[in-house]
Amino acid sequence: NTSLQANVSSLFEAKDSLHGNISSLLQANKTYQARISRLTQTDRSLQRNVSDLQQANTILETLMTLVNSSLARANTTMQTIVSSLVQTNHTLEARVSSIASLLSVTESSVQILRTNFSALNSELSSTKAQSDVLEGNLTSTWTYLRPLINNGPVYTVWGKESCPSGSERLYYGFVAGPFRTHGGGSDVQCLPRTPKYGRHANHQWGSILSKATYQMQGEDKPFSSNLSGKSIPCARCEAKGKKAVFMQPATPDCPSGWNREYHGYLMSEYYESPYRPRTSYLCVIDYPSTESGNPVAIGIVENGPQFYTAAVRCEHADGQCVNENNSASSSGYFSARELTCSVCSK
Repeated sequence: NTSLQANVSSLFEAKDSLHGNISSLLQANKTYQARISRLTQTDRSLQRNVSDLQQANTILETLMTLVNSSLARANTTMQTIVSSLVQTNHTLEARVSSIASLLSVTESSVQILRTNFSALNSELSSTKAQSDVLEGNLTSTWTYLRPLINNGPVYTVWGKESCPSGSERLYYGFVAGPFRTHGGGSDVQCLPRTPKYGRHANHQWGSILSKATYQMQGEDKPFSSNLSGKSIPCARCEAKGKKAVFMQPATPDCPSGWNREYHGYLMSEYYESPYRPRTSYLCVIDYPSTESGNPVAIGIVENGPQFYTAAVRCEHADGQCVNENNSASSSGYFSARELTCSVCSK
């Protein structure tokens, strides 16, 4: 009985131990179940990763195919480029050889040019010295010739104190001539307004000058009657750069190739008084003036030359001159019509 009780007690202890073991097994089973569940999930994830890896592998294979194809084409291109570079290198070597030959020739040419340049430089120095001498001679010649080239003939503007454009006024003054009741010179002079005397005795009456005046008549054409009895101004002018000057009567125009300095009307002493001295015919400028400022007082104005407009006098029909056959002349002259004039230069 005691042994049985001990056995029963052992059985109960074994039972309790078994229950503990079963509980531990159940707990371990739950742990294993959880691990299996996690492993299952991990397996699924691995399967998905394997699928992704398979897709990536497929893409990589495609890319490798493309890369291999591109590398093949690049290799072909590189081979072409290398071949071209080789050919270019041969060409450059040939050109370098040619340039080397040219440089050799050029060096010889440069040496020759240096020699020639040295000779030319020496010649240039000699030529410059000669040029300096010639320049000095030319300057001296120009200094001598310039006044001769610029100088021109001198003429008189009758009836004005100024000169036409392009001419230089030498001086201005008034017209004077011989006493009209006595002898003396046969022409008139353009006296300056301010004289300068030399040696003198203050008792010279051998030849006397007196002022000349305008005299108008008829209808006061072509000049105004206000000028009548007034002294006649004048100016002496140099026609710069010209070679010749002349007065052309009976026309206000100049010949072809000549320049007109001025134009006006032909004037001289009155023709009827036998005791009046003969004077030159003057070309008095159109629209003349009188002396400016205070007129210079010399002599007795009434005794000086008196200038009238000049005209021709002839047998005529209706004023036009006719020839011996009593037919109108082709010259175009009219009796008693005031004659024009012009002063021309060239």
